[in-house]
Amino acid sequence: MPASRGTLCPTFRNVFAVANFLPRRVLLATDFSAASRAAFQAARLLCLSFQADFYILNVFDYANANPPESGGMLLELDNFYHDAEQGLQNLIQEARRSGIKCDGKIGNGTSHSTILETAEIEHIDVIVLGTRSIHGFERLVFGSTAEAVLRRASCPVFTVGPRAASQKPGDAGGSGAVVFATDFHSATTEALQIAASFCSSMNLSLHCLHVLPRGVQDSFHKGIIPVIITEALHHLVATVEDKVGPPICAVTYGSEISSAVVDYARANEAMLIVLGVRRASLAASHIPAHIAYRIIAEAPCPVLTVAFPLGHEAGSPDPMRDEQNVNEGEPSMLQASSHQ
Repeated sequence: MPASRGTLCPTFRNVFAVANFLPRRVLLATDFSAASRAAFQAARLLCLSFQADFYILNVFDYANANPPESGGMLLELDNFYHDAEQGLQNLIQEARRSGIKCDGKIGNGTSHSTILETAEIEHIDVIVLGTRSIHGFERLVFGSTAEAVLRRASCPVFTVGPRAASQKPGDAGGSGAVVFATDFHSATTEALQIAASFCSSMNLSLHCLHVLPRGVQDSFHKGIIPVIITEALHHLVATVEDKVGPPICAVTYGSEISSAVVDYARANEAMLIVLGVRRASLAASHIPAHIAYRIIAEAPCPVLTVAFPLGHEAGSPDPMRDEQNVNEGEPSMLQASSHQ
């Protein structure tokens, strides 16, 4: 199938034609919102492109509710459940009409646990999520639940943000790019390989990006640091040059890393942003204002996240920490690892 030159959402084609990574089972976690509708279209087309099986999951939020003694609440919950069942069947039938083998279920329990457990039981290769705006602040469709999925999923997570979902086909015309934002952590290799495979299969350019704090731009060493970082980027991407040719190695500056990554992606007509994220405990997943949250919320294209194995976490800086650290003397948010 020829490579698409439009946008990855909702008309992407040949998205996961990557070396050693051909998805055979795709999971969509949906709440039937408009944002989830865009994610459904992305997941459906992903299945069509690779003849993958499709599994649709809705977590029924009211399953553990404690109803009052009167039957009014019980009746209302029953109506909610019926609506969820109908919504699920509508999506399943739509997928089947496209020639896709599709099934699904309404799950009960904690949202992120249900999503992750379903992904394991159903042997899912890719989890697809949508996003929406809640109370004026752009957040993931399940709020902090989705962050737990991003951190803990054993497979890549493809997230269609609100701005990516609003793109019309062809909005990102031109050659396009895959932006791989890195902190030089040794465990980013897997994410880099996947980013390179996207470029190879879709004839896109690979941009390897590192963000430095704005203060470095005005420091005494402003000319030296970018040169060192650029050399490090070239060393990092040397392992994928046989797939994509010489990548573009870029250093940019920003007081907020998320804004810097999004601005760079927009300026270079990115079709995809690839991020490596650390798996973390549930307690750590509640830290606010994570970079990935903000990138997904503001990105003009979908964002693919790849979770690092647990063994890589100890003693390593976390690029998912609160963005306020950028203004607290940190060398950079996408911090060069001492292990590099």
